[in-house]
Amino acid sequence: MPKFESFQEKLNSFDSSLPIDSAWMLPASWYTDSDFLALEKELVFKKSWQPVARLSQLEEENSYVTGVTADIPWVITRGPEGELRAFYNICRHKGREVVRGCGKAERGELVCGYHAWKFNTEGKLKSAPKMGGVKNFNLDEMSLVPLAVEAWGNWAFINGDLNAEPLSRQLKELNKRFDERSIEKYKFHSTKEWIINCNWKVFNDNYLDGGYHIPFMHPSLDAQIDMENYKTECFENYNIQSSPANQKNGELSYDHKERIGDGSIYAWVYPNFTLNLYGNCLDSNYVTPLGEDKCHVRYEFYFTEDCSEEFIENSIAQSDVTQVEDIEICESVQVGLKSGAYTAGRYAPQLEVGEYHFHQLLAKNLRQ
Repeated sequence: MPKFESFQEKLNSFDSSLPIDSAWMLPASWYTDSDFLALEKELVFKKSWQPVARLSQLEEENSYVTGVTADIPWVITRGPEGELRAFYNICRHKGREVVRGCGKAERGELVCGYHAWKFNTEGKLKSAPKMGGVKNFNLDEMSLVPLAVEAWGNWAFINGDLNAEPLSRQLKELNKRFDERSIEKYKFHSTKEWIINCNWKVFNDNYLDGGYHIPFMHPSLDAQIDMENYKTECFENYNIQSSPANQKNGELSYDHKERIGDGSIYAWVYPNFTLNLYGNCLDSNYVTPLGEDKCHVRYEFYFTEDCSEEFIENSIAQSDVTQVEDIEICESVQVGLKSGAYTAGRYAPQLEVGEYHFHQLLAKNLRQ
């Protein structure tokens, strides 16, 4: 295993300029070194669109949703004119989170629970108790720090880059394909969350391997989709994997063609958001880092209104089966990456184009 004298050498050890049949995968250090995660938080997560909330949580005037994503505490509000705004959820007094959870801001005010500083849903500081004697204290200068915000699909996205290109403009082909499937007809049903003992990129890699692992690790999924016609298409900052339904029902206890419908679309949006659209089902999958060897995954399930409860239960159960299988894969890969015996692997050129696409985008970001 090569010895690196510096972090810069580790960063330069991946050559993203090679054609896929000559390229080596990301080195193990990219998945195990805390310096990489620190750089990713600054250059990737703070400067990319993150789907942090559902629009259905922000329907009412003065409603708000909060959370923390890759060390970014955020709050999104719905203003009196219906506009969405997003801010770092950090009080300008001592840095406490202004509000937590989700709800409705009474009188349009977000009140910090520490010293009762009040901000309106536009982020402006309205009052700061006991600060009357402070010289040169300007309320306008103490407003909440803004984040970019955009509504796309069923979600509210935030971005730390206020000049970021609008997400909808970046996803033209994906917009087209989802419009063809009338994505607006899919309604939120439920959420499941998982803590997985692997680097967030391991989870991404598994999703983006072009179906390479499906016949070996997902027998029930393999029986549902047509792997002979599975394909991956790469666009500027996202890719789309797709497959028609398998025409044979095999040994499945249900008609999988009803679940897969006109075929599956597995869309990945850089750096960490995926959408699985098939038949009457839409799953979103959002992975964020908790450490160099731990990540959080949030699944959201959406269905059309004509789905029966039995169909929904069977579909979620099938998703659970696949997820448990993927967790086993990802945690085992992380063990190998930390072993010291693995340096870097090679890509399967006809299959793992989506994975290489992800690695190229990541390397470009980290070398800014």
